[in-house]
Amino acid sequence: MKELDSLPFPAWDMVDMEPYRKMWLKHKGFFSVNMGTTRGCPFKCNWCAKPIYGNRYNSRSPENVVTELKMLKEKFQFDHVWFCDDIFGLKPGWVHAFADLVEKEKLRFRFKIQARADLLLQQEYIKDLARAGCENAWMGAESGSQKILDSMDKGTTVPQVYEATRLLKKNGIHPSFFIQFGYLGETKDDIRQTIRMINELLPYEIGISVSYPLPGTVFYEKVKADLKDKTNWTDSDELALMFSNTYQPAFYKQLHRYVHKTYRTHVAWENIRRLIKKPTSITKISLKKALSFVYYAPSALVARQKLSRLEKTSIA
Repeated sequence: MKELDSLPFPAWDMVDMEPYRKMWLKHKGFFSVNMGTTRGCPFKCNWCAKPIYGNRYNSRSPENVVTELKMLKEKFQFDHVWFCDDIFGLKPGWVHAFADLVEKEKLRFRFKIQARADLLLQQEYIKDLARAGCENAWMGAESGSQKILDSMDKGTTVPQVYEATRLLKKNGIHPSFFIQFGYLGETKDDIRQTIRMINELLPYEIGISVSYPLPGTVFYEKVKADLKDKTNWTDSDELALMFSNTYQPAFYKQLHRYVHKTYRTHVAWENIRRLIKKPTSITKISLKKALSFVYYAPSALVARQKLSRLEKTSIA
């Protein structure tokens, strides 16, 4: 379907939003709603849900989206939106027009998106995102190894991830990373490169998974002979590797723990460095992050030791 503006808005009137509002305010201090503005993705990542969503990219108009936002603001007084598109604002000029309309209508809200590293190299695109209220941009960084990105047919480069992260931070937008371990052919050195990228760039948030073979993808065809009885989510989970690779599943589960802890250690150390350099910048949040070094540093060391033992015993 191409003309997405012809669709009616979701039946928001059928949802009791009050329990959601209370839960958001209790745990986050703000109220967030979800919205989709596009369908599909034109890129070729060979492990992605392309067979489900298709290669065509269609978008609602900025006017249509802002009309729904105005309605939701009047009905629910939301503070934040999670735009759940695979790629937000890919169509040239879309984000610029969207930002203009948000300003014209005097809408005040924050939002987060998903985008590609190469798309986030466009400075005007990033400035328009910031102008519209974007505070967090999740990018599919996936790996710090160019070899793995090329194997995935990702179409992006590690230097692009570094530059996109720099530009986002420069414009006051948090960069967040989706990371994927366990892709075919991934070695210890590839893993090390990914961990180094995370700890050097210090994204705002990280989401870690292992490579998962979705039926109908090129990746699935490569590994389907190894799947045996494990064929769907009921037989596995997002951190259980379902095919033969460099290491066994237990290694990747411990890797998940270690990466999070070493990342938090580096975040804590960066906050300590900033506080030493500029004591007047101390806030409750920065102080809390700095003090977390006491927990995360030894915790990361223990996690690394466990990972080393599994590395020696779990080679497939």
